[in-house]
Amino acid sequence: MLLASLSLFAAACGSDDDNTPAATEAPATTAAPATTEAAATPDTAAGGDTTVASTGGGDGGDGGASGMVQKPGECGMGTGEAATGDPIKLGGLATNIPGVDFTWIPKMAKIYFDCVNANGGINGRPIEYSYEDAAPDPAQLAALATKLVEDEKVLAIVGNTELLECDVNGPYYDQHGYHPIIAGVAPGCFKSPQWSAMNMGPYYSNLGGAQAAVRAGAKGKIVVASPNQPGMDFNNTSVTDFAESQGMEGEGILEDVPIADPAGFAQRLVQAAGDGGAVVLNFTGPTVVPLLKAIDDQGLIDSVIWASSTPPNDPSVAEALSPAWNGKFLINAEFNVLDSGLPDNDQMLALHDAAGADFPISSFAQMGYLIARATTEALFDVQGDFTVESVNEAIFNLKGFESDMLCKPWYYTNGSSANVSNNTDRTVAPKDGKMVQVEDCFEVAALPTNPLAEIRANEG
Repeated sequence: MLLASLSLFAAACGSDDDNTPAATEAPATTAAPATTEAAATPDTAAGGDTTVASTGGGDGGDGGASGMVQKPGECGMGTGEAATGDPIKLGGLATNIPGVDFTWIPKMAKIYFDCVNANGGINGRPIEYSYEDAAPDPAQLAALATKLVEDEKVLAIVGNTELLECDVNGPYYDQHGYHPIIAGVAPGCFKSPQWSAMNMGPYYSNLGGAQAAVRAGAKGKIVVASPNQPGMDFNNTSVTDFAESQGMEGEGILEDVPIADPAGFAQRLVQAAGDGGAVVLNFTGPTVVPLLKAIDDQGLIDSVIWASSTPPNDPSVAEALSPAWNGKFLINAEFNVLDSGLPDNDQMLALHDAAGADFPISSFAQMGYLIARATTEALFDVQGDFTVESVNEAIFNLKGFESDMLCKPWYYTNGSSANVSNNTDRTVAPKDGKMVQVEDCFEVAALPTNPLAEIRANEG
C-alpha cells in the first residue's frame, strides 16, 4: 500500500508540461465588469486601482527572481524516489469550529509535503508535517503553540490559519525564533513583519471585492457582512474606509454563522445597501451558498451589486448556483481560477485527487499548496544543519517565489513595517456552473488606514 501511494504521488507531480491557460471569459451580463486591460494610470473613478499584467514579473524588491529549485508542476526534486533520512519536523494549527473550517489549508499542505517526500524529500530527508485543530480561544492557542515549539520541537510553524492566533502568539514565536509562514485571518497577521501570509486575508480581500463592485457601477452605499468572530469588525473597516474614499457611505455587519435565517438576512442586506448600492460578503463557501440561494429565491439578485472576499472562489459554489447568478457575484480571487490548466494548478488538482482528500478544491486548497511549496523552496536553501535558527532564516529570506496561481512573485518580507506580500489579485464570477475570470490582476487599494503604500514603495 505504501508503494502504491508513493506511485500515485510521483505520477501526480512528475509532469512539467507547458499547458495553455484557459481563456479569460467575461460573463454575458452588465452586472460584472468586462475583463480589464493593463492601464497606464490608476482609474480612481473605478475604485482607485492599477491594473497589473499577470506576467509573474517582480520579486519583492531585489530586482530579479532568486531562482527556484522546484520546476512548475513538480514537488521536490521530482525523482520518484522516497526520502528515507531523518525527518524535518514542521507543525501548524487551524480553526475548526461550526461554520468556520480552515483545516483544508494544512490538509492540502500535508498532501504537498507527502509528494515531496515521494520525490526525494529535502536532499533525501522527508518532511514530517502535522497540524492541530484550534478554536479562537487565547488559552488554547497559547497551549497549542507551546506544544508545537516545546513538546513537538518543530523547526518551523507552517500553514497556520486561525481566527485569533496572530493577535495572541506573535510574541511567543518571536521569543523562540520562529517566522511562521501562514494563511492569515486575524488583523495581527498583516500588521507585523513577524508573520507572512500567502494570502492577503479578509481585510484586503473584502477591499478588493468592494473595488470590483464600484467598477461594476455601485453607487451610494457599500455594505460588508462578515461572521461574528474575533477580528472581523476590523476586517470590515477596509470596505467602510474605501467607501468613504469614494464619496460613498459604508456599513459593516457581523452575523452569527451558520446563518440561521438566510432569507431574512438577505432582505436585511438589500435594505441596508439601498437602491444601486453594493454588498460585500465575507463568508466561507459552505456558509454563503444557502444565503446566495435565498437571494435568488426572493428575486433579489439585481437589487444590488453583489461581491465577495476570496473563499467562494470554489467550483462547488458555482455548481450550486442557478444561471441567474451568471456574472453577478464578483469574487475577489487572491489566486488564479481553479481550472486554469497551468502546471501548478494542475498538479494541485492531481495531488488532491490522488490523495482521496476529504475536503473540496477551493482557494483554501490553493493557500495550503502554495504555503507548502514555498516552504519547500526555503528548506532547499538551508545551509548546514537543520535547526530552528537555520530553517527560519531560510523562510524569512524567501523571495522571488513564483507560481501560475499568483499574479506576481511572493516574498516573505521586504523590510516594511508589515507583510502583505500578496496585494494584487483578480475578480472571478460564476457562469453556468463554473468560476470564470472577469477582471485581470489589479492592485488592492492603498488607503491611509493600511500599509500598502509603504509596502509597494519597498517592492520597487
